[in-house]
Amino acid sequence: MKVFVTGATGYLGNTLAHALADEGNEVHALVRSEAAKSILQHPNIRLFRGDLSDKEVLIMAMKGCEQVYHTAAKVGVCIDNYKEFYQVNVEGTRNVLYTALRTGVEKAVFTSTCGVIGPSEKEPLNEASVRMIAIDNAYDATKKASEDLIFEHAAKGFDAIVVSPCKIYGPGTISHALTANSVITMFLKKGFTIVPGSGDYKVCFAFVADIVNGHLLAMRKGRSGEKYILGGCNVSYQQFFSTLREIAATQSQIISLSKNTFKALAFLQWAVYKTFGNRPFFTSQSVDYLFHNYVFSSDKAIRELGYQITPLREGLEQTVSYLHSAHLQEVVK
Repeated sequence: MKVFVTGATGYLGNTLAHALADEGNEVHALVRSEAAKSILQHPNIRLFRGDLSDKEVLIMAMKGCEQVYHTAAKVGVCIDNYKEFYQVNVEGTRNVLYTALRTGVEKAVFTSTCGVIGPSEKEPLNEASVRMIAIDNAYDATKKASEDLIFEHAAKGFDAIVVSPCKIYGPGTISHALTANSVITMFLKKGFTIVPGSGDYKVCFAFVADIVNGHLLAMRKGRSGEKYILGGCNVSYQQFFSTLREIAATQSQIISLSKNTFKALAFLQWAVYKTFGNRPFFTSQSVDYLFHNYVFSSDKAIRELGYQITPLREGLEQTVSYLHSAHLQEVVK
């Protein structure tokens, strides 16, 4: 089967593309540079040079494909480029939908985020949960707009499904500085990490292999027009990093910082950005995001798709082993 994948050079998309290729599918991967060849070396993966704004390339790459996985997105902290987030995440999704309809694609799975559903209080949120506060960041806002487009097309008869991963960790390419893997690497390599408040805020951490499998299951069993949370273990920052520290047998420190301290650090990073152009890891606005729980239920995906969740310790053991094999021996001795 021919399958089209966007975002195949990213953390999730790269793992997904290889999983599809390993199953014997002919994977058509949209890439933006020749450098993609180095991380997409597989006899069943064919590269198409272009981006989500290039409809001609999209048509050429999607021609003959029965299925589409759209994982590509603009991620990270928005400083002053909301328009870029919108162009990639919303208009890019619109172009994928347009091309899929034009080329006769049978079914598509679109990757969103649990951030659209919102922060939680104590109980895990699900697909039917009503968001209690306004979306205040460009990534979640544009992902919500993308979802609206997808559901609109599904209502008109196109077989489209949305999957919403939680915070992903596990073996794979570190695509940007805010991924869980990059934070894990810094914790092991630099010997510390910082957590909001006392570290008791809870987050849903999902193992990358589960998320990839969830995408495949959504394609096989998902109902058109539906959203499926692909979650994992709802744990506190303290529990996550304490477990990681135990597995890696390190003395790395977990440093708790107040919201005011985080705000001060954000202000300092902003000043450095304005002076030297170094992009901040987080902004004053994104600090508010940190001081919430983000816990979610995957019951719908478990019930309808057969989704399974890897226990936290098992997932972190595989992650540490991967980092060790990726030339970080000095970090995880």
